[in-house]
Amino acid sequence: MELKWANIFLPEIKELIRTKDFSRLRDFLRERHPADIVDILAGLEPAEKVVSFRLLDKSKSSEVFSLFDSSEQEALLKQFTEQHVRTLLIEMEPDDRTQLFDELPADVVERLLKLLPPAERKEANELLNYPPNSAGRIMTPEFVGLQMHMTVARALEHIRKTGLNREIIYICYIVDETKKLRGVTSLKNIILANPDQLIQEIMNEHVLFVHTTDDQEKAAKVVQKYDLLAVPVVDNENRLVGIVTFDDVLDVVEEEATEDFKKMAGIQTIEDEYFRVGVSKRVINRIVWLAILVIAATISQTILKGYSEILSSMIAIAYFIPMLTGSGGNTGSQSSTLVIRALATGEITTREWWKILLRELRVGVVLGLILGFIAFSIAAISTKQPALAATVGISLFSVVSAGNIVGVSIPLLFRLIKLDPAFVSAPLIATILDATGLIIYFEIARRVLLITTH
Repeated sequence: MELKWANIFLPEIKELIRTKDFSRLRDFLRERHPADIVDILAGLEPAEKVVSFRLLDKSKSSEVFSLFDSSEQEALLKQFTEQHVRTLLIEMEPDDRTQLFDELPADVVERLLKLLPPAERKEANELLNYPPNSAGRIMTPEFVGLQMHMTVARALEHIRKTGLNREIIYICYIVDETKKLRGVTSLKNIILANPDQLIQEIMNEHVLFVHTTDDQEKAAKVVQKYDLLAVPVVDNENRLVGIVTFDDVLDVVEEEATEDFKKMAGIQTIEDEYFRVGVSKRVINRIVWLAILVIAATISQTILKGYSEILSSMIAIAYFIPMLTGSGGNTGSQSSTLVIRALATGEITTREWWKILLRELRVGVVLGLILGFIAFSIAAISTKQPALAATVGISLFSVVSAGNIVGVSIPLLFRLIKLDPAFVSAPLIATILDATGLIIYFEIARRVLLITTH
């Protein structure tokens, strides 16, 4: 449901709150999906939002709360009583609770932890102690664990008793007496098996897993590649301690993609939402790259100064500088974006560097021929000078061909030296190719003009 659809109900909801007809409002909210309730509450005033939220039952309120962004969550917590906050935190899924604590100030987290019962507090502290952005930090310890020597009948009984409090019951993980991960099976296999069969007879021993200290992106890639509902997480002794579910993977993929896009635009990563970041912090996170690019741009100035003699002999050469530098930068930015994305998704590896360079060289040559011909035609028509038109056409061919290779090579080099290729920002590529394009253009112009003047 889109927010516009939710707005249809706002007048009715506001009227129910004004007349204090909470019974009808409760019935209305009870019939809505948690995601739809978030959209509806977004259009209410803070006081109205709190009133509506308090009418939700415990399980639904925790689901709705986990779907709010961190700023909304923090604002709501300030409006609730201590008892309401305690109930909300207890009802939340452990991984959602950890995500909430990650977004809040340390003093607030410390206060909230004290509201939890000892068992939940210990669980929350354990999850928070894992490294940031690790699989352990986003996992939930609520999974269906079965013993190898259980019968199918006993396993089904165990699932009925514990499944209500588990995030996913469709996939069951098998452990031994020491809690080490030994296999995996589906609820379907258990239901269809003979009740007297042992779980170890129907389990798959070749189970995919990640470690608690592995990067969250690795867990996401495993789930994506193998189409899993969840991936088990083990500690250093291969004991099963939790699972990363597909809904957490979606959050990770969105977060990582956003981070890469910001890096490629030359912006330092900011974790907070757009409106929570002040102007000064925005400036600080953007000024570094912009300052570097301004300094790097002085190289182009130096190059122009060095070729001032050629410029003064034929001023028309200057007319096509923006075309050449822009085309080179655009080509390099395109190719670098494609390679960075392919590296991030695992479609290519640095071991295939020669295949990638050869492929992109062919692409660059074809692009250069097409664009070079277009540039030659434009220059010939506009200047009526064949020599200048040839210079522009040959230069654009060379710049585009070189730009395509440069745009591919730098991300590959970064990955080879263990740096994030996403740091290869499009503005940086464009700045490098501006200088390269100018040198190519003026050197070709020098030679063509030398030939035509003798």
